[in-house]
Amino acid sequence: MEYEDRQLRQRRIRKNIKRARRRQRLHILLMFLLSVFIIFCATRLIPIFAEVRNYVTTVLLPLQPLMASQEAEQIQHDFFESEDGLKEETKLESQCVDLRFIPTYALDELLIRHGDNLSVFYKNLETGFIYRYNADRVYFSASVTKASYALYLYQLAEKGIIDLNSRHTFTYADANWGSGIIQRQYEFGATFTLRELLRLNLSESDNVATLMLRRIHGLDGYRSLIAEIGGNPDFIGCRVMNSNLTANEAGLFAKEIFAYIESGGRYSAEFKAHLLDNQFPFITSDYPIASKTGWTSPIAWHEMAIVYAPSPFILVILSERDGWSDADFADFAEISLAFQQFNHKWFVA
Repeated sequence: MEYEDRQLRQRRIRKNIKRARRRQRLHILLMFLLSVFIIFCATRLIPIFAEVRNYVTTVLLPLQPLMASQEAEQIQHDFFESEDGLKEETKLESQCVDLRFIPTYALDELLIRHGDNLSVFYKNLETGFIYRYNADRVYFSASVTKASYALYLYQLAEKGIIDLNSRHTFTYADANWGSGIIQRQYEFGATFTLRELLRLNLSESDNVATLMLRRIHGLDGYRSLIAEIGGNPDFIGCRVMNSNLTANEAGLFAKEIFAYIESGGRYSAEFKAHLLDNQFPFITSDYPIASKTGWTSPIAWHEMAIVYAPSPFILVILSERDGWSDADFADFAEISLAFQQFNHKWFVA
């Protein structure tokens, strides 16, 4: 009797095990079918979602003010106010465009993808439209500020305060390794005109040339200029290229440089030519670029540029990275070409 009971219990156990295995296989099958269904629906819904988003941005968005992306508080949009409020006569079919309603979501998404270790300032110089991303973040300036110091010296030359043909001697106090050719190709005692030093300071980003210019002309007047144009004189370092910098401030520098170049001053064309001859460009464009780059691994890889497109614009890209890799150049190219396309779409007929 006990044997029969034991056999019966074993048969029941085997049946329960079989039922459990069938239920398990059924669950697996149902999960697989559900996954297939979800993937199928997603492949159908994603294109629909894209179409809806395009409709919203192209049709519904102009009905309400454009707000900064909720994904990134560091994105800011500013607008030039004309006599007509926020409307500007642009080259886009000669129509009045309300600058508040220019969609920038594609720029937002692009820059968010590149993260917080990068900042951008863009300004269309004809309309005054400004786009900022993470633009208040403070970076080590590296050599970008050599351009603003050159602006200070060219303005002194315009006033007749300094003579660009005066000659000055390369001394031991000026020695500095890093970018440039003076340290590598000249001996102490070699002489240079201020004009030659300014060219080397800009086109070659020569550290020795910058230190010679700073030794000769100091920083007090330069600090006054920076404060006058709305910059932070406390950011200025004792060697010029060891300053601090934000994308907002670099945008101010570029605006003042552009204004001086366009003023038709005695040395405007010379200054522009040196910036156009930047030997280390990071920003890419189909148009001439007057720019100043700066790099100090691993904390600074920057460029401040005036792009002479049919509708000229300022583009500043500051980043904290080692620099010089293919990926770094690719990132700057992607960003700069996106802004070129944006500028062409909205401000060029």
